[in-house]
Amino acid sequence: MTEKINMLKNNKYTELIAKKLSGNISKSEEETLSIWLSDSKQNQEYFDIHNSLWFDTKVRRLSKNADNIFIGISAAIQEEDVSTESRYQIQERKIRPSYMWKGIAAAIVLLVASVFIFNNMDNSKEQPEAQSIQLVKKSLPTGQKMKIFLPDGSTVWLNAESSITYPERFDDVNRMVTLTGEAFFDVNKDSLKPFIVKTQNMDITVLGTKFNVNSYQGEVTDVALESGNVMISAGTNETKYLLTPGEGISINGKSGETIRYDVDPKLAYQWKDGMIYFDKADFNEVINKLSRWYGVEFIIENYNGDNWVYSAEFKNDYLNNILHSMSFTKGFQYEIDQNKVKIKFN
Repeated sequence: MTEKINMLKNNKYTELIAKKLSGNISKSEEETLSIWLSDSKQNQEYFDIHNSLWFDTKVRRLSKNADNIFIGISAAIQEEDVSTESRYQIQERKIRPSYMWKGIAAAIVLLVASVFIFNNMDNSKEQPEAQSIQLVKKSLPTGQKMKIFLPDGSTVWLNAESSITYPERFDDVNRMVTLTGEAFFDVNKDSLKPFIVKTQNMDITVLGTKFNVNSYQGEVTDVALESGNVMISAGTNETKYLLTPGEGISINGKSGETIRYDVDPKLAYQWKDGMIYFDKADFNEVINKLSRWYGVEFIIENYNGDNWVYSAEFKNDYLNNILHSMSFTKGFQYEIDQNKVKIKFN
């Protein structure tokens, strides 16, 4: 632990991180920082702590008011020291002791001071106006899916009835996208520029990983992690959760109910490979998924609302084949007329 505390006081690398955040780092310095980050998990953790607090306090590299920066950082550190447990409820993981945060506080203050200095080294020169960055929005109706390549080379599989918005190029601070609906992300690793997915109920922050996000309007938001690590910030109090590979979490934005679970790849994200998977699904789940998947409207007759479950899997199959198989076990007749499907129970 002493070694870690000493690391928090390493001015050289704190200044390099400050230069990176301020956009004033040279190529050789960036190479030095990258090598240092790859040397140990402790170094990467040191950077992540700075990054997290930096974004939490909304500090940006072009700030012109040093006093406001210090006030914001100091308030954040004091809040961490007093109420770390309430703000960072990371289930099944230990909370950092307060003396660790005091060590971090010293490093953060140095970091902010360095950024301010680097941003104001030449006050005689005016900062150039930031070039406007255009936003790109991709939206899909029911019955369609799309593979998208983001500006950093990351890949997104966008599901039906979903939309994603992202800048035509990412800035020097982060890689932020906004999602409505469902998408699977394969994010290229960049330890210096976090990748952030904003949804209706949560923000998901990663460095490089593979994960699925299901966040349709009015439904429970769900994140399923295949590889890497993600940090989720949810709720009005921005409670934070860490996920490890094979772990998922569902958060109800209205009730606040949170459920952790072990990920079933078939159920969570193999939709991107053309698989429809039902695991003890009720009637509404089956109809909603088929409607969204194939872009059809269902008309239901004589359904008495009985509780029933359905388990099956289909890959790249026709809707007619799925309904034909289902009709035998569930006792109904069906008729497909273009984009309308009539189901009549016996």
